[in-house]
Amino acid sequence: MEQSTGSSDESADIVRMIGAIYDAVVDKTRWWYALDQIRSHFGFQLAGLTVIGLPHGNVVVQVVVNVPDDFAARMADYGNDVIDLWGGPARLAALPLEEPILNSHVTSHAEIRRNPYYKEWARPLGLVDQIGIALARDATMIASLGLGLHESAPPLTERDFEGLRLLAPHLRRAVIISGMLDVALASVSTFQAALEETASGVVLVDADMRVLHANRAANAMLGAGDPVLDFGGKLALRHELVPGQLQAAVRAASEDEATLGRRGIGIPTRRRDGTPVSLNVMPLERRAMRARPGFGATAAVFIGDAAGPIEMPADALRLLYELTPAEQRVFELVVAGRSTEEIATALGVTSGTVRTQLRHVFQKTGRHNRADLVRLATEIRLPA
Repeated sequence: MEQSTGSSDESADIVRMIGAIYDAVVDKTRWWYALDQIRSHFGFQLAGLTVIGLPHGNVVVQVVVNVPDDFAARMADYGNDVIDLWGGPARLAALPLEEPILNSHVTSHAEIRRNPYYKEWARPLGLVDQIGIALARDATMIASLGLGLHESAPPLTERDFEGLRLLAPHLRRAVIISGMLDVALASVSTFQAALEETASGVVLVDADMRVLHANRAANAMLGAGDPVLDFGGKLALRHELVPGQLQAAVRAASEDEATLGRRGIGIPTRRRDGTPVSLNVMPLERRAMRARPGFGATAAVFIGDAAGPIEMPADALRLLYELTPAEQRVFELVVAGRSTEEIATALGVTSGTVRTQLRHVFQKTGRHNRADLVRLATEIRLPA
């Protein structure tokens, strides 16, 4: 397995993988290439990405890499066994988004060895463990990435996990936007045409938030001033939970997509009638289609109904301090009075991982202990 070195070559590899992920949004046939880069970089034997649209169960993306054809054809036979391998539906639903989880940290080796999927499918391929990363889990979509670890590979290191955590928000943004475009892409042949046909609003902007192009749905929103505004030719929100977050995400997308991180994923807002809306920012600077339409556009802002209501203080804290979903869950469970061991069990990670995530929460929020986090939760209020 390749080990991360912290070198410029390592950084360049991360940048290339992130670029490949966004290229796959523009051209779905490139998902195989994006996943293969991730698989080979971290030394996994195989990779698989599944994105299912809800409530109809339509397949948005389903790609497997380095899986023999006869094994790929049998994967669907083990759906329930795979769920059992991760502790059942309730256990799966509790795993935090974006966090790379090692299967053996959730399920004992003895249980894994008894599982039909492992015995009949994974073990014959030489797999001994797997990483799962939940990318979406709401009323609109279920998405996850799986990475199989071969018996010949050295153990994963914390640096490997950190590298996967860097990629996870980009994967999450990519599958969310792919889901928003899914129906439109089924009826047209190009990404540009899908932007026009999707029921979601799409506004192309430059680094200064100037509106360069808006599709039909977005033009209707801008005309009504709800939930977005054309403020002197620049895109603005009628209501922002945390002011400046959309502009910060667009700026990051324009300057360096690798540093965009989780900024611009699920920015919450609402319409005049209180309906929750979610915005997602995708970088266009390095995409081949950026010149058409909207010459000079460096980011696309996707505007659609949110999967759920705005939640306080969690959503505000996530935006203010750029918490990962796992860090946000750690924060919420600390505020609820849960111990480190209880949090580890709830999230399917080790106690050491929880302590690391809690340290990140302290660093990002400028707080020093659990009592400070409880006080912070009571200080956050939703603006009128």
